[in-house]
Amino acid sequence: MMSSLYPNAIPLQLQPENDSCINVVILTKASESCFPLNFHVASELIYHSDLSTFSHLARFKKIDAVCLDLDFFKDEASLFLLQRINNPTLLSIPVFIRASSNKDIEKLIQYSIDDFYVGDTESPILAFRLHKFLKHAESLAHENKNQKNTSVELAFMAYYDPLTGLPNRQLFKERTQESINSSIQNQFSFALMFMDLDGFKAVNDTNDHKAGDWLLCQVALRLRNCVKKTDTVARLGGDEFGIILNDVENKTDIESIAHRLSYRLGTPYSYKGRHLRIHASIGISLFPEHGKSYDTLIVRADRAMYSAKKKGKGQFCFS
Repeated sequence: MMSSLYPNAIPLQLQPENDSCINVVILTKASESCFPLNFHVASELIYHSDLSTFSHLARFKKIDAVCLDLDFFKDEASLFLLQRINNPTLLSIPVFIRASSNKDIEKLIQYSIDDFYVGDTESPILAFRLHKFLKHAESLAHENKNQKNTSVELAFMAYYDPLTGLPNRQLFKERTQESINSSIQNQFSFALMFMDLDGFKAVNDTNDHKAGDWLLCQVALRLRNCVKKTDTVARLGGDEFGIILNDVENKTDIESIAHRLSYRLGTPYSYKGRHLRIHASIGISLFPEHGKSYDTLIVRADRAMYSAKKKGKGQFCFS
């Protein structure tokens, strides 16, 4: 079976892995795989086209084997394999490489790859070698099942908020840096939002302790439904949330999103027959206009949030 990968997908909880199936990542930029995978190995195929984000994928997804199509990466492959050697988690994942010429593969032999094939993609030899490789990966996966599941759980705990399932402050910082790098490379801007809930303390003080946790989860759900899948919503701590709006065109679009967020969060919440009401003060900083680093952008957005709070409930301000 095949599954598409959304790099910024937010898992609400860890899903149990299928013990009878191994997860195989196909690293390629082609619309169709150059690997003959129509044989009987129980596997889920995950197509991924960005070597720089593979380590992030490996944190939160059990990966049992990697098939790298060298024709589409060339020099990028050397850096990827070098980083793999220095990362015990990545090094434990078997890698198979397909190349069109011996010249392409020769410089990669030193990087502890598990198997490779040079030649025609239609050759039955490639199918045979690939089948043997994946059967070996399947065997290793069953041996290391408990260890891999534990590492995925630890990674989830380190990068996600256990209450809401949103990215935490650490992952938010990393996502911001990824957006900075992409913006520089692709010549676009993005917006960083920092928000604080107005009236949340009163909800906690006047209701049972579960009301506050329930409300934070509802806020997380409403925030996610207000932005694109490629954007990031994070819980930064307490009743503070952050949002990265990627590839925004202008301030008018950002203002429209800010108005939508304010309206949605300000709509009453029904909890055990009672209506709970909160608002959000939102501060906004823009890359590169207000800063070119995470620290600068988050500080500017934080200050803008306090300016919004002084204007009243449910307001937003740009830095």
